[in-house]
Amino acid sequence: MERKGRVILIGWLFAALRIGFFTYAQDSGSSSASGESPIVNPDRTKPCSFRRQLLVHQQEVRIDPCTLCTCNNGRTSCIIERCPSDGGCPPREIVIIPEECCPQCPYMCTSATSTEYGKLLGTFTNTAHGVAGTIYVIDARRIWLRGFSYDGQGPDAFFYVGSTDRPSGNGVIIPNENEQTSVLGAYSDRNFILTLPEDITTYKWFSIWCRQAGANFGDISIPANFVAPAPLDLGSFGFDPKVHDVSATKVTILNTKQVKFTNLVYDGQGPEAFFWVGGGNVTMAGGKRVPHVDDNNGVKLRAYTGEDVIVTLEGTDRIFNFGYISIWCALALQDFGNAVIPADLNVPPYVASGNPSPIMPEFPNGKVLKEDRFHICWKVDEAAGTLRLRFEGTVKRDEYMSFGISGSQTGTSMPESDVIVAYIGKDGEAGAMDYYLQSRSQCVPTNGDGACPDVLMGSAGAGATNDVTLLSSRVNRGITTIDVERPLAAIDAKDKAIALAPTYVSWAIGELNPEKRVSKHSLVPRGDVQVDFSQESSSCPRLALPAGDKDVTPWVIDDLTPKPAPEVITAHIGPSGGEQGYQGIAGQVGWGIAWYLNGLLVPELNVQRNNIYKFEIYGGNDNSTNLANFHPFYITSDSDGGYNQKTAKEKEAETIYAGPTGGELCNFTSMADPKDFDTFEKYAETLNKTCPPMVKPGILEWTVDPGTPDVVYYQCYQHRYFGWKINVSGASQTAVSFALMVALLALAVFNQI
Repeated sequence: MERKGRVILIGWLFAALRIGFFTYAQDSGSSSASGESPIVNPDRTKPCSFRRQLLVHQQEVRIDPCTLCTCNNGRTSCIIERCPSDGGCPPREIVIIPEECCPQCPYMCTSATSTEYGKLLGTFTNTAHGVAGTIYVIDARRIWLRGFSYDGQGPDAFFYVGSTDRPSGNGVIIPNENEQTSVLGAYSDRNFILTLPEDITTYKWFSIWCRQAGANFGDISIPANFVAPAPLDLGSFGFDPKVHDVSATKVTILNTKQVKFTNLVYDGQGPEAFFWVGGGNVTMAGGKRVPHVDDNNGVKLRAYTGEDVIVTLEGTDRIFNFGYISIWCALALQDFGNAVIPADLNVPPYVASGNPSPIMPEFPNGKVLKEDRFHICWKVDEAAGTLRLRFEGTVKRDEYMSFGISGSQTGTSMPESDVIVAYIGKDGEAGAMDYYLQSRSQCVPTNGDGACPDVLMGSAGAGATNDVTLLSSRVNRGITTIDVERPLAAIDAKDKAIALAPTYVSWAIGELNPEKRVSKHSLVPRGDVQVDFSQESSSCPRLALPAGDKDVTPWVIDDLTPKPAPEVITAHIGPSGGEQGYQGIAGQVGWGIAWYLNGLLVPELNVQRNNIYKFEIYGGNDNSTNLANFHPFYITSDSDGGYNQKTAKEKEAETIYAGPTGGELCNFTSMADPKDFDTFEKYAETLNKTCPPMVKPGILEWTVDPGTPDVVYYQCYQHRYFGWKINVSGASQTAVSFALMVALLALAVFNQI
């Protein structure tokens, strides 16, 4: 009996030890599917509880005429509209509209001094011969006459300005809207722009003056303290330290619709970053995207490397309707840099034609010259006498695109064609040149024979000039886009006028030679090609992206299995790597930056229970001015992170195991496109570390207690979607306790036998 009892007890002991060992073996292996928290789909949305209402994602509610609130994935934010001052609107013109926030001045449509047409100078007084109308000042040299009328009966009347106390013959004639100084004819409710000989502050009055009669038919006084509209410098752009490398040496409001960024830099890594405008506080979610040719139809902005970029507001939007302009990440609700727009602006109005600054024009018409290879788009401005063209093609650096009027009126013929050659060289420099194709041969500069730029034809005695203006150029995801402008009229003997009718054209693609002149084409039309420049509206198609940009394979990142303290795990912020990086690895769409542990982009971290792990955190610890550079590190049960952004209910559902800890910001940066690298190791060679002198990390020591789940996450406490998973192994407290209990019970019984 004693022997049998001992055998049974030994069996109990073995079973107890087996329970503990089996549980430990399970915990030491890969995490089970049941123990792993599911990855949250970044596209899921949460409702909002707001003022006893339940709002669905993106639902808007107006709580008063000036305040609009929006539910954004569980968070409600409100935008308060700012009302401009009356801008000189006569009290009798001010209209209060029910349900509208701001009083309206329909006649003026103004901010404090800027209006749709410029700064109001006044209306004609002391009138005769039916003179009527209003003058707005565009800038120091240009004025806009609106609703101008005159019966044309004066024998010798002109537009006049002068510096005497009242209108007189001691003035200066202003050329009319056709830049002629002929006697004025009749006008009936006309709108047009005039250019003054000198700065408007030189003069005291504007008059319709008849020299023969020595009579004033109507005048407007120019105040001595009048300040003409002018572009407004808003200063430099970007935060310190920078967010996604965003900076610009200067931001300038050019006019009521356009803002220019000088020397703009941005790494292009924000997942849904756009040019953005809004009213009120820039840190609030709200505002609206400003569409731009560089945001790929609303996908995201491309990277900039020190370029001058002009942003143009859409439709009826005017700059004085907004309080800021920024580069904003719509997905992360994060500001990458902003400029505040003053409330009282005195900037020029936007003038669609004759604007002094080159813009990225929209092109209502287009034609496919070669499918998925070369498209041409155009816009005719008859008032300005110009044709704007957009060359869009899948071409390489030092490969040209040419397009122009055929050498024959009865078909497409390359010889004697008048074409524009546009390209971006390997050095990144863009060019657009006026060419005359004398013959099918290489250009001979000495006599202009062959395919030569007009400027070389001119030097050879042909009297030709380059009449093409390069407006803009860019390369985005393999597509080269170049915008140019040329006169509708023929300027020299080698030019062909643009007929507003069906016209035969020539086009080609080929390589540039070392002199950056055309060499033999590699692609030309196979038959006759016609373009009808008189079309009011046709489609300007977009090229399909090159095939290499469609399928993306995520990078493979090695797991990180650190030793317990005193070994240190470093945590820095760096670029997320796009679709190959964080998005492909974690199945989450971040906002362009992510955690790097020991220099690896979001590796899986393997730890064991009952050990202590030490982290040095370089995520930024200043939350007073710029949350975009505030990234405390913490360890959590939630795969999304961003505890500080969550609702009270969401916070209750989350368990924090360690942190948050900040430390001074020390981050990796790269201007390279992740799509150009098939492995993280190759991409990592482009990374640069940017740290302040004597940078001090935050120290986080995490004791992995026995009750820690099999899978937890390292994340950013302030923002969602920064980190990835931690696999936890080792015997759990419950398993060890049960095994010990069985073993102790077995020993107790054994001692009684």
